[in-house]
Amino acid sequence: MTYTLVLKYHAPDTAAAVRATIHDLSKQGLVKLDDAAMVSRSEDGKLNVHNEIDRGVKWGALIGGGIGLLLAGIFAPLAGVAIGALAGAGIGATTDMGLPKNYVKEVGEGLEPGQSALFMIVSEGNADAVLAALRQHQGEVLQTTLPPGVDANLRAAIDPDSMSAAERAAAQSAAY
Repeated sequence: MTYTLVLKYHAPDTAAAVRATIHDLSKQGLVKLDDAAMVSRSEDGKLNVHNEIDRGVKWGALIGGGIGLLLAGIFAPLAGVAIGALAGAGIGATTDMGLPKNYVKEVGEGLEPGQSALFMIVSEGNADAVLAALRQHQGEVLQTTLPPGVDANLRAAIDPDSMSAAERAAAQSAAY
């Protein structure tokens, strides 16, 4: 199952720090990200958008490069791979398997100076490891597609003030 998480932070560099932590978890095999993006608004109001290449573009480039190598392999293998990869990446970008770029920009437009947001599409992962990583940075959950118990644990982990004691207890019992 694939889940989407959108988290907002009250510092311009926090989303990047959380993304780096999640990237480390990915290297350890504890989480698999299909796509991620970060937006931040600097203190002077400038909006910065940092999109990563989504899975559709990656697969398109890989498959297109392979097809290009097969078709032009004998006469111009490097040109075939390059043209195939570019064509495949273009086709993959149109499949829209990742984060909607307009949504990333829309959330970014709503950030106040000094805030940042992190967008992730997670296809699998160790919930305890991810929650422990996210707990290090206080923020706000803007959107998730997580199951209710996991969603409540996420909200309690990064924004403990947003839940009552009863909601935190219910979230803890739902997780186990």
